[in-house]
This record gives sequence, C-alpha cells and structure tokens, in this order.
Amino acid sequence: MTTQTFSTPETLSKTKRHPTTQTRSTAKTFASIAPRFLLGLASAAILSACATSGSQLQQPIDPEDRELFAHHYVESMPSSDWNRMDYIRELEASGQALKAIELLKPMAQTHPEANYELGSIYDEAKGVPRDPQLAAHYYRLAVPYEFSGLDNASLKLGRLYRAGDGVERDPALAWNLFQQAVDHDGNPSARIELAEMQLAADGVSRDVEAARDQLEQAASANEPRALRALADNYAPGGAFETDTTRAHDYAERYARVMTTRAENGDVGAMLALARLYADDGLLPQPARQEQWLSRAADSGEPDAQAAAGHLLIEKSDPSRGLALLETAAEAGNADAAYWLGQAYLGQGQVAPDATLAKRWLSRATERGQVDASRTLGNAYVEGDVLEQDSARGVQLLEQAAEHNDAYAMALLGNLYLDGEQVPPQPQRGIDYLERANRLGHPYATVRLGESYLKGEGVAADPVHGVALLTDAANQQQSGAARTLGTAYLDGTVLQQDPTKAKQWLTRAIEQDPSDTTSKTRLGQGYLEGTIPGGSGQGISLLEEAADQGDDYAMVVLGRAYREGVGVAPDLARSERWLQRAAQAGHPSARQALARTYRASGEQGNIDDLIRAARMGEVPAMTDLGRAYLYGRGVRANYASARQWLTRAADAGHPSAMASLGRMYADGLGVNANPSRAADYLERAANAGHIGAQADFGEMLLNGRGVPADPQRGVRLLTQAANAGHGSAGVTLGEAYLYGHGVSANPDRGIRYLTRAAESGDDNAQRVLGKAYLEGNGVDRDTDQGLTWLTRAADRGNVSAKAALGSAYLQGDSGVSQDVERGKRLLTEAAETGHAGAEAALGRAYLSGEVLPRDPHKGAELLVEAARQGHQSARLSMAQAYLQARGIEYVNQQQAMVWLDGVMEGNSETAIDTLQDLLEDPAVAEAASEGASS
Repeated sequence: MTTQTFSTPETLSKTKRHPTTQTRSTAKTFASIAPRFLLGLASAAILSACATSGSQLQQPIDPEDRELFAHHYVESMPSSDWNRMDYIRELEASGQALKAIELLKPMAQTHPEANYELGSIYDEAKGVPRDPQLAAHYYRLAVPYEFSGLDNASLKLGRLYRAGDGVERDPALAWNLFQQAVDHDGNPSARIELAEMQLAADGVSRDVEAARDQLEQAASANEPRALRALADNYAPGGAFETDTTRAHDYAERYARVMTTRAENGDVGAMLALARLYADDGLLPQPARQEQWLSRAADSGEPDAQAAAGHLLIEKSDPSRGLALLETAAEAGNADAAYWLGQAYLGQGQVAPDATLAKRWLSRATERGQVDASRTLGNAYVEGDVLEQDSARGVQLLEQAAEHNDAYAMALLGNLYLDGEQVPPQPQRGIDYLERANRLGHPYATVRLGESYLKGEGVAADPVHGVALLTDAANQQQSGAARTLGTAYLDGTVLQQDPTKAKQWLTRAIEQDPSDTTSKTRLGQGYLEGTIPGGSGQGISLLEEAADQGDDYAMVVLGRAYREGVGVAPDLARSERWLQRAAQAGHPSARQALARTYRASGEQGNIDDLIRAARMGEVPAMTDLGRAYLYGRGVRANYASARQWLTRAADAGHPSAMASLGRMYADGLGVNANPSRAADYLERAANAGHIGAQADFGEMLLNGRGVPADPQRGVRLLTQAANAGHGSAGVTLGEAYLYGHGVSANPDRGIRYLTRAAESGDDNAQRVLGKAYLEGNGVDRDTDQGLTWLTRAADRGNVSAKAALGSAYLQGDSGVSQDVERGKRLLTEAAETGHAGAEAALGRAYLSGEVLPRDPHKGAELLVEAARQGHQSARLSMAQAYLQARGIEYVNQQQAMVWLDGVMEGNSETAIDTLQDLLEDPAVAEAASEGASS
C-alpha cells in the first residue's frame, strides 16, 4: 500500500509531553528533593523510551470495527486547504467554533484531517459544549485513512473507548487503536496508554518486565543512575514488587561504583555516599556518613566545604555546618552563600534571620547562583521570613527560569495558574509546568497532572492527568497518590472507583505517615461506607489524623458522632471534637458545633438550643422561636418568639417566615395583621415552604388579608396538597365541595379530601365524614360518614368528636341514636373548650329531651360557648334574653348587635344575668328553639 507523509499543522503534531502523573503538594515540599527521586524520574524516562521494543499482541475486536485499521490511501491536502485549515484554527482560537465547524464539514468529505479536527473540537470543547459521542463519530471517520494525524486520531478515539466516554467501553478496541498510533509514528502518549493498560491489567495481561529489563540492561554496565533507580524501585513503595534484598544489593553495587570514584578524589561521589549512608538513606551507616562528609570537607575545596557544610546543617551538626559554609562563601563559593541564605530562612535547626538570609541569598544571586535566585524569589512571594514583595519575587523566579531552573518554572506555573499573588495567566502557567515537567521536576509533574485532571488552565484530559499523577506517585510523591485517591473517591473528574481510592490513599499514607489529609479522607470513606472497610478503621484513622493536628478530621468526627454515621450517636463526643476543631481554627467548626447544640436542643436540651441560636445557627433560631411560641421546653413568650423568628426570617429561613406569618394571622403576641401575615407567608411560599403555600393559598382563595386571587390560591394549594400537605388537601376539598372561591366541583373535592384522609389527616377525615353523613356533595352514606368521623375522633380530632357526639346524641342523619356514646364524645370535646360541643351539650341539658334536664349546667356550657364566639350559642342567648324581656319578633341581626355590646363590654353582671335567666324553663325553651331558627 502506498502512503504519503503530510506536513502536519501544529494542532496535529505528536504529543511530546512526558506522560507522568502526579498530585499537588506545596512548593516547599520539593525544596530539597532527595536524589533518588530524581533518579526515579530517570528510570521512568528509560522505561518510556524502551516501551517501543517487543512485539505487541493485537486484541480481538468486533467485525464492524475492523475498518478502523484499513489504512486506506488518501491524497494529500493541497496547500490551499492547509491554508484554510490554518484559518480554521485561528477561528477556533478566537472562539468562533461554529464558523470553524461550518468550514470543516465540506472538507471532511475528502480529507481525514478535517474529520480529526472536528472530532477534536467536540472532544476538547473548543468553543462548543463537549460531546464525546460526536467526537468519536468524527474520529472514526478519520482513522481508517493513512494521513499524518492518524496517530493522534487513533490515540484520542482509543481514549474514548478505554474510558467508555461517549461510547460503550471497549478495552480491546482501545488497545488496538493505541497500538495503531504507536505503529504509525511512535506516538508517545499512545505508548503510555498501552503501558497503563498492561500495568493495570485493563483488558490485557499485566506486564512490567519491559521496564525491569531495560533498567537491568543499563545496570549491567554499572551505570550508577540505573543502579540507584533499581535500588529505589525494589525498595518499599517502588514501582516493582518490594524486594529488600535486591534493593540492598543494587544499593551496594551503587556504593561500590561511587566509592571507587570517591577514592579517586571525586568529591561529588563522597557526598553521594554521605547521602546513601544517612539515617534516611538506602544504607544507613552514620559512621560512614561522617567519614565521607569529613573527607569532603578536608579536601580544602570550597565546593566540597560548601556541600559538606550543607549536609551537616541538614543532618547532624548545624554549628559546624554554618562555619564551613561561611568559610566557603567568603572564599567566593556561590553555593555556600546560597546554602547559608537558605539555612537562615529557617532550615533544619537554624533559627530564621531575615537580614542574614537576604544578605547571603542576594550575594549568591549576584554570583549567578540560580538556586539562590529561585529561593530568594520564592521567599519574597511567600512572605514568611522576608517581607512579602510578589513583584520582586516573580522577577527573581523568572530570572531563574531563564536559566532552565525547573523548580522556578514549577513555582511560576503554580503562581500564574492560581492567580492569587499575580494576575492569572493560565496558559503561561501551563507552559511553565510543561517545561518543568520535561526537565523532570516532581512538583511540576504533580501540578501539571492536577491541571490536566481538572481542566485547570488547559483542556481537561483526565487520562493524561492520571498518567502524570501515577508517575509522580511511583516516585514516592505522596501528594500525587493523595490527589488520585481523592479523585477516585469524589468521582467528579474521574469515574468513581472506591477500590482505587482506597489503594491510592493507602499508598499516600505509607509514603508519608504525616499526611493527615489522606488519613482523613480514607477514614471518612471507611466511616461513611464509600470505601470498602470497617467503621472502626475509619475512627482509628480520623483520630490519628486529629491527634496530629488535622482540624478537618476533628470536624468529620464531630459530625459523625452527631449524625450517627458509622458510630452510635454521641452528642457529647461530637461537642468535644468540634470544640477542638474550633480551637484549632477550622472555618466550619463553629457552625458544625452549633448544629450539634441544635441536635441536643431537639432532644429537649433547651440550653443547648439557645446556645446554638446565639451562635448564629439559623435553623436553631427558628426552633427556638417556635419553642417560645408554643411553650416547648420554655415558658411561652411571644416577644422572644417574634425576636428569634424575625432574626431567622431576615436570614432567609422559610420556616421562620411561615411561623411569623401565622403569628400575625392569628394575632399571637402581636396585633392581628393579615397584610403582614400575607407578606411573610408569600415569602415563605416563594421559597418552597409547603405549609406557607397552603396558608397563603387559603388566604388568596378566600381574600383574607389580601385581594382575592382564587386562581393563584388554588395553584399554591394544589402544589402543597401534591407535596402531601394534609390541610391544603382539606382546604381544596372543601372549596371544591362547597364552591368556596372556586366553581363547585364535588367530585374533585371528594378526591382531595379522600387522598388527605387516607394519608392520615384527621381534619380531612372529619370533613369527609360530615360530607358523607350529611350528603354534602356526595350521596349520603351513613356508614362511611361514621367510619371517617370515628377515625378522626380516634386520632384526637376534637371537632370530629363533637360532630360524632351530636349525631349519636340526636340520632341525626340516619345514625342510630346512642345517647351515652354521644354524651361521652361531646363531654370529651367540651372539656377541651370546643365551643360547638359546649353549645350542643348545653342546649341538650337545657331542653331535657335526650339528657336529664340540668338548667344550671346547660346555661354554664352555653355561656362558655358564647364567650368563644360560637354563633348559634350567642344567638340562642340573645333571643332568649330579649324574649324574656317581652321583646318579640327580634331578628338575628338585632339580637347579635345587642349581644355584642354585652359580651364585648365584658359586663360580668349582664353575663351572670344571662346565665340566671337560662335556668328558667321558659327562657331555656326559647334558647333551644333559637338554636334551630
């Protein structure tokens, strides 16, 4: 088959980024990178370079996918089309993606490059919403052809199939696409995808032999960096299976090579041996470390004195180290001046001294010491020891970056991405991180991996981000393992995978036992059940992290004991942990503590509820306001209720608004104010409060306190009823049943009432029972009427007891008379102050028809009902009194006007006279007749 090579535009050029992966740590973490980490980077680079060798097995795929590997010949695009493609990319860069797509589609009929470009637009969301399905469609149109961008098209299509992103996950197809990318032009990103699949056994067999073989081939020639890399990788936490014997053997071989060089006067080898024999080295032997440090210092060379002094400051003898450094620095050694300045920034056991730090670092910078320029710049940016001067700091960092200082590039990349101390320049930040990553700086790899993982400053590329972070984690960067574990746990930028989350967070803790963040996240996962394990493990990790000072671990423990997540609820323990977190300064601890106090308040501890409200916990303010309103746990106090409810309502709490609305509607502790009540209830209803929707809907339906708006009222009541609010269903049911505010629709009314009644609303049961008993809107059904009224009465509904009692007492509406049962029900209702029951029972005692005549008791009950405003009781009393005075043919309106004057005037004498008159048989008879007129 004939193929042609095309001059590929920049966006189709091969991906040259080193596919390492890492997570973010603070810049300080990398100020003194151990040499074995840098050697680990070298070993990773060797592994990447060697991955091209060896045969790769093709994986079986579906027949319909075989066309993707056809390698059809296609003519090269003419220069005019390449010029058009350049113009299209300019459109993409300027945000004119739709115009770019319009120009690409005709080209896509003949040029796979155009299909690839279309796929990239949708894959990378270049000015359009990301659409991986459409991206896969265009990539599939491109990859069957032999064109210059085939490797990138295969790579990106393979990533979609590997992740199941927009397409059904198909590891076998992904493997073949990656292999095609490698075969076409050695695409390094595709090689990393293949390596990841092998190492993770993702659709293929796991195979790490290639990496091990390449390092061992290099080590066979006694190449020290390969020997050191093998030693590191066989050590615990390395890329290979831990083998301490082999790790020790490779370290010994490394020591022999370096010893030979040191014996020949290589001071660098002496210092390398000193590091190897340090307490935290691969072969800890303090005596040998001291031997090689002394020999390096005794060489008399300023360079050796500087290096030895630096190690002494770090490891064992700061005073001797400072003396050696000053001697070397005064002799003109720039490194010694740098290390002195670094020491006076507070390194090791040396006390910080801003003046000396600035003096020595400035002198080293003037002598061209790049590390000093970067360290001084970072010190100005951080402002910990030196006075903060971000502009001067960035200038110094840029100066170091111009000399290819990878760490300075990494710091600048972070600064420009974060945009906290300098104006944000995301692209510039990514460029710096890419450069630093290529130079092998771990912090840059971590930060870059995070950026690709999250799409920060660059198009999101989770696969590349994971690769970067994985590589960094394999180099003992605990922050990288932590970021991967967190990403797999949260499931936002990566597909949630609890097993991988546990794996990476555990590795982070193993690599850095002081990593309290990983302990906290892993412990929280165990506790909440999002990571497989036991809650006991979770508590242990969280307490360990908390005891190491992690204030968030304290918060998690406090919340867990409050909510009973993974542990038995224990508000006392919750309070203790959250108090510790608040003392440690965690920003959310105070609010969490207030919630714990509120939870205690909900269990009846009013002091804790008051404490929570005073701490600003808005729901607690609402609870406390209601407590004062209804006298729950405290003496009822309407003023205090209004104070706390107003504070909560002003903070936007819908329930507080609803309660205030009801206070003003009912005149509880305030003058009744329907307009103000409507305002609070409307605000609460608009915030979604179901009860307020029911109350405000009823006001609108009946025009109470607001202009009537039955349509809106019904809409709000319907929302509340559909959400399960019983009284809203009752209001709607009665409105439709009797045509109150809406056109009568008895069938609909009965449906609403039945639904509310069946859900247990006793008021709905009462209304429905009366409707069936009286035949209002439905055919009379005495059995159903009694059933619903009895259910309501059994639930304590006093009005239902009154209605049921009257029916049994009088034997009305087809009910078999049961005087004793009727009397009992009416008496129970009357004893609660139910005016209707008092009136019915009072008239029964006055008339003596169904109960033994008792004028005194009847008069007493009728007066009590009238005092509460019961209409028929008031009318009975008024007509009886006037007729007893010889005033006949008095209409109801005249009688009520007179009675209002008596009752509202609070004339106890007049009321006593009424009661005395009612004990007269003739007057009592008039009262009984008045009730029915």
